[in-house]
Amino acid sequence: MRPRRLQLGFSLIELVIVVVIIGIIAAIAVPRFSSAIEKSADAAVAQNVAVLQKAIDLYTAEHADLSPAREAGGATSTPNAMIRRLIQRTDASGALESTGIYGPYLRAWPENPANGRRSLRIDGAAAGANTHGWRFDSATGVIQSDAPAGAPPAARAVEGDLFEADAEVAEEDR
Repeated sequence: MRPRRLQLGFSLIELVIVVVIIGIIAAIAVPRFSSAIEKSADAAVAQNVAVLQKAIDLYTAEHADLSPAREAGGATSTPNAMIRRLIQRTDASGALESTGIYGPYLRAWPENPANGRRSLRIDGAAAGANTHGWRFDSATGVIQSDAPAGAPPAARAVEGDLFEADAEVAEEDR
C-alpha cells in the first residue's frame, strides 16, 4: 500500500467553483442594493417635499393667506427672500424680524437628495427641469423636486450651486 500524501491546499477546480459561486451571488445582490439606494433617495425627496409643504402651508395660514413667495404688496418675491421667510422669524406682514412672533418654520433649507442642489426656483419651467433643487408654483402653493423623474441619487452638491441666503444670513449675524 502506498503512503497517502497530505493535501496542503485546494485544487484549481475547487477554487474556480468558489469564484463562480461568489460571482453568482454578487450578480444577484448588486442590482438589489442599487435599487435600494434609489428607493431611499426617492423616499428622502418625498419626505423633504412633505416637510417643505407643511412649512409653506403653516406660513401661509399664519400670515393671512400670504404665501412666503409673495411680498406684502402682492409681487412675487425672490427665491432667497422666500427661503429666509421660512428659516427666520417674521412679523405678521412677512417682513423679517428677529423678534417676530412667527417662525422659523424650518431649521435650514434642505438639499434635494435626487440632484444635490439646495436652490429654489419660483415658477418658470415645469418641475423636472433640473435647474434647481426645488420648484415652487406660486399659483398653486405647491413645492416640488426639480430633479428629473428617475434621476440617480446625487452623491454631493453640484459645484456652483451655493445657497445665497446662507451667506447673506451669515453676514447679517456678524
